[in-house]
Order: sequence, then C-alpha cells, then structure tokens
Amino acid sequence: MVLIRSERADGREISCNQFLIAKDKDEIIGCARIKELDNCLELGSLVVRPQYRNMGIGGKLVREILIKDKRRPVYLLCLAQMASFYSRAGFNEIDIGLAPDTLKKEYSLVGSKISGKIIVMINP
Repeated sequence: MVLIRSERADGREISCNQFLIAKDKDEIIGCARIKELDNCLELGSLVVRPQYRNMGIGGKLVREILIKDKRRPVYLLCLAQMASFYSRAGFNEIDIGLAPDTLKKEYSLVGSKISGKIIVMINP
C-alpha cells in the first residue's frame, strides 16, 4: 500500500489477492493488479520504485499477471506515451467509445487528475 501511495497509483478497492509483486530480497520493488470493475477487468496500479525502473521489471509484471489471470478482455488506461510499452504485452489502443461504460467513468476520473493525453488499451 505504501508503494501504491508513494507513486499516486490507484489505491481504491485494494485486495491483496489482486496483486502480483516484485521483490528485491525482502523489499517490495514493484506491483501490478487486475481490478474487477462492474463489467470489465482493468490492469492498474503498475508501480516500480524509481531506482528499479528501466530494468524490465514493469514489463515482466505485466506479462506475468496476464499469464496468471487468464480472464479476458483486460483493459487499461495510460498516458499516450506508454502505448508502446503496453503493446509489447499484447495491448492495442481502442477508441474510448468502444470501452465498457465503467471504464469510460474511470477515463473521466483519470483525465481530470492527470495532465497529458490518456488512452484506452485492450488485451483481447
């Protein structure tokens, strides 16, 4: 939870069994989760401690959580500049109009808090 808060990731409705974590010895250095929304699944709360970034940990967390949780489709919201990162894990950008209504609400919420272009992606 401390890691989620420190990086301003989505800390709503947290349940430990949603998360995949990465550790260095006994320290949690990264995490990701698939959150169940009303009518869809969302990959979120992907966080890697700054000193461990650009080492492939985030990509491995995304790939591994998608292997572990086989339910599909999985959606995500991200900054447009992160599209190539997520596309390597099989996500494709879609128009917000094609997203489930619950995700559209998340899109509005995120868009009001973050500066930059937010996009919707799906892993079918």
